[in-house]
Amino acid sequence: MKTLKKVVSLVLALALAAGVLGISATADEALPDNASYVSGDADGDAIVNSADALKILMHTSGEKEITDVVRRTAADVSNDGKLNSTDALYILNYKVGNVKDFPRPDYNLQKVAGNITVDPYSGCIVDAQGLGLLGYAYDAKGNVFYATGQGWQRTFGYTELYDRMAAIVAMPLDTIRVKFNYADKQWMVQLWKGFYGYVFAGCEIGFYNRPGDTSDENKTYNVVSEDYYQDITCTYRYGIHNFTRSAKTWWLTGFTPALRVAPASTIPTMEVETTIRFTDMGLFNAFVGGLKKVDHIFQNYDGKTRSFHFVEGSNLRVNSNGTVWFEWK
Repeated sequence: MKTLKKVVSLVLALALAAGVLGISATADEALPDNASYVSGDADGDAIVNSADALKILMHTSGEKEITDVVRRTAADVSNDGKLNSTDALYILNYKVGNVKDFPRPDYNLQKVAGNITVDPYSGCIVDAQGLGLLGYAYDAKGNVFYATGQGWQRTFGYTELYDRMAAIVAMPLDTIRVKFNYADKQWMVQLWKGFYGYVFAGCEIGFYNRPGDTSDENKTYNVVSEDYYQDITCTYRYGIHNFTRSAKTWWLTGFTPALRVAPASTIPTMEVETTIRFTDMGLFNAFVGGLKKVDHIFQNYDGKTRSFHFVEGSNLRVNSNGTVWFEWK
């Protein structure tokens, strides 16, 4: 709710400054023949949430333009041919349940079964609430499954026991835990890559924290609030299995179909590049400090560790604008 209050304040300020004028008209723009969209989905993940409202604000302020006409049209939920703060407010009210439907309806979505639909333009398959199936969705264009971040997984947080249990259920993984303190909280950003059952290969990154006075090292970390969602992009490479995923989220994932015949010893050959753009410079600096303290990768499949470091200028690049890039393999 803190995030929503901040976003609402930004929207209202922009509305007063701009007179709620349309900064980018959509009425006269022609959609491509293959166009389809979920109304309100400004960022193309088929999920409507506060990230879409922020995307609209960044567009109207000129910070980051929405260049795709389909995305701009989908974002114009008021259906008035203008993309402005009114649309962002509509989306926020939709998120908290004050608005049940938008004046602009969904367009050319194809129903798969029940309330499951596919957006052919983005390739995303989700349900009416954007939760996917059991919290997962599918990008048909990229041939990659991913967690929506809105499902049951938010409830359970994280504890190291999960990693040890994963190995028992055919999920051999390499993992890095980036730990640091910030804003009176203990933080952990965790990286994973490996095999998920005998069906998928892929990677994950998740943001977690807990009270700063927590003394029990094994106590569960909580999923971060929306105030701390980050713009994350991950590129995964493993033989013929390659994908890139981006989202503003607490947990970015990607799982590509890959019948597992290779042994767990091949996991170190998987390459993952990650870029994170922070808006909170304090959190950015604390995270970078945590990255530089990493000294090992944990292998849950044999309980061993291997030495690993992020070295600036090699597999780590830190930019003064709050963006950090790092690679691990």
